[in-house]
Amino acid sequence: MGSEDFALENEKRRMIFNHINAYPGVSFNILKNIFELTDGALRYHLDYLEKNDKINCGLDKGVRCYYPNAGSVNVHRSPGETLELYKLTPRQEQVLDTIKLYPGINQKELVDRTRISRFQLSKEIKKLIDLNLVNKYQSERNVCYEFVPDEELKFKIIRRLVIKFIKNEIDEEKFLQLVRSLE
Repeated sequence: MGSEDFALENEKRRMIFNHINAYPGVSFNILKNIFELTDGALRYHLDYLEKNDKINCGLDKGVRCYYPNAGSVNVHRSPGETLELYKLTPRQEQVLDTIKLYPGINQKELVDRTRISRFQLSKEIKKLIDLNLVNKYQSERNVCYEFVPDEELKFKIIRRLVIKFIKNEIDEEKFLQLVRSLE
């Protein structure tokens, strides 16, 4: 097994890499909160991925951010990863990523995992529900959240793109690029 294969053999490291691949430019702190790792453990996995040419690191407005290397990028992204259209804030991305990692998570668990106040989290979840990115449902004892299934999201994204195109909010080239990214 080559070092390239070995670099992603560790489950946690592979999850970190997949997250960076899906969300280029993700910050250290967001990764730390999502994966619930200590600074040292996360640094170890990120350094390992960097040494094996899977990712690279850069500064964005003074914040350390991580990007997949060109040869490592997954060009075929799922609709859930085609979120450019939604212009999410970093906090909304953090909440959405946590919901993706823990389907059926309730609000208390989200507060614990994201370290966002209950009040602020309610606002972020409402926005994600309004954007049709998250479904809310009642379990036996809790209100729970899940990421919208890919086919349902794909339909919603295409519908939203068509509306933006008709309203001339995006040009034809951008429209076609985004639709192709869903295939």
